[in-house]
Amino acid sequence: MSTEQTIRDQPNPADAAFETRDFYLACFLRCAGYELMNLRDEGRRKVFVFRDRATRRADVIGFYGDATSVRPLAFAATIKDMKGLLHNG
Repeated sequence: MSTEQTIRDQPNPADAAFETRDFYLACFLRCAGYELMNLRDEGRRKVFVFRDRATRRADVIGFYGDATSVRPLAFAATIKDMKGLLHNG
């Protein structure tokens, strides 16, 4: 099963969403300026829902290919914030 999904069935393309279950990808996307729209339960797991961007595919490939970067301290702070969301929801 894929950990990512694009939701484009919205009437307004600006409302298109991108979903992932990958915690560290979600942290990276937050650091890269993506808007977190929702954190949804899926059984025991959580799904991070972001407002999609035209550059998202390249950003995700850059993340997995170790070909991009964000500020390390911002990434560490975002990990703490996102863990807070997961546990205190």
